[in-house]
Amino acid sequence: MKNEKQYNIIVLEGVDCVGKTTLAKKLESELGFQYLYTPQPPIASIRKEVESVNDLQTRFFYYLTSVIAVQPLLHAMTANNGLVIIDRYIYSTFAMHKAMGAKVKCVNMRQLPILWPHIGILLTADRETRRQRRMIRGENIVACDQRIEQTDNWLDLAQEIYKTYKELTIIDTSSLDINQVYEKVYELFMEKRRK
Repeated sequence: MKNEKQYNIIVLEGVDCVGKTTLAKKLESELGFQYLYTPQPPIASIRKEVESVNDLQTRFFYYLTSVIAVQPLLHAMTANNGLVIIDRYIYSTFAMHKAMGAKVKCVNMRQLPILWPHIGILLTADRETRRQRRMIRGENIVACDQRIEQTDNWLDLAQEIYKTYKELTIIDTSSLDINQVYEKVYELFMEKRRK
């Protein structure tokens, strides 16, 4: 992570059904974080077309572009010490696509012209917990995400790839409710802000 300037950015990374969006929404309502996800409009409008190409490298570069394209918005959101919570960011782009078989090493992630979070959190959950959560939420997964989000082997592999990013703090949500996860993140956030 770059140390040029500290931004009030927390990223939540992880595979589907680990609690990222639920936690992000709680941070938004409890602490006043601004919620952000990628891809954002107008880049999001071509998502289905990119998926229809059915090429992993094209998909990887589309999601990478979506992270870069959100930078002006992220700069504006962090102006005047604005707090931002990002639901999947650069680590997801690399981990998920590497798990799918894309050649992500062709891009040096650390050299990208992006704002880096001052707190990166990897939420994990065991396979059975993810399955139960997926059933509870009613399989409400965007069609283009179904091939990876419902394939346990890919999700397990992606979760292991995420763990190689040592700057991410891992929180296993398998046996925790949202309030317990929130408390862990809140404590981490307050600790980092005091430094």
